[in-house]
Amino acid sequence: MGKTALLDHLGSMGFATVREAARDVIQEQLQLDSDILPWRDQPAFQRHVLDLQLEREDAADGPVVFMDRGIPDGIAYLKAYRLSVFRMMLENARDRYDGVFLIEPHGEYFDDAERREDAEEALMLHGVLKETYRDLGYELISVPSMSVAHRSKFVIERIENMTTTTEMTESKGLEIG
Repeated sequence: MGKTALLDHLGSMGFATVREAARDVIQEQLQLDSDILPWRDQPAFQRHVLDLQLEREDAADGPVVFMDRGIPDGIAYLKAYRLSVFRMMLENARDRYDGVFLIEPHGEYFDDAERREDAEEALMLHGVLKETYRDLGYELISVPSMSVAHRSKFVIERIENMTTTTEMTESKGLEIG
């Protein structure tokens, strides 16, 4: 009942969404028996994720677009493992999103074929994600642990608040991290 479930729910309500690129890259690279996987070659993996993320974000259309992950997520992963962040990633990460919703951990954590971190590592990554978005100048909107329906309502209320204080004359990119 995390961010992907929230994104799916928002999509079912008619909002435009962008799926997580990292999972799709992992699935593709596993099928190819490639080394471009986060546990084998994190920098090469993040380059592939960046390319797919940019492609998906460019194709997204709607007055409000929710994204499972944003470009700063890749930066956070590189930072967490003390790897160099490449310039193209930084250039595309700044001033990109009009709002960032940070989904707080809900106490349950499940790994799978694409997500191999244990609960402790996932919590560490959550902290690095938070720090990375803040370092890039984003103001985070923390979404507390609650049911998907309540999280959706919470997010939509914040969006409505944003639109009443700033007129929506162009597409808004909103990242759910």
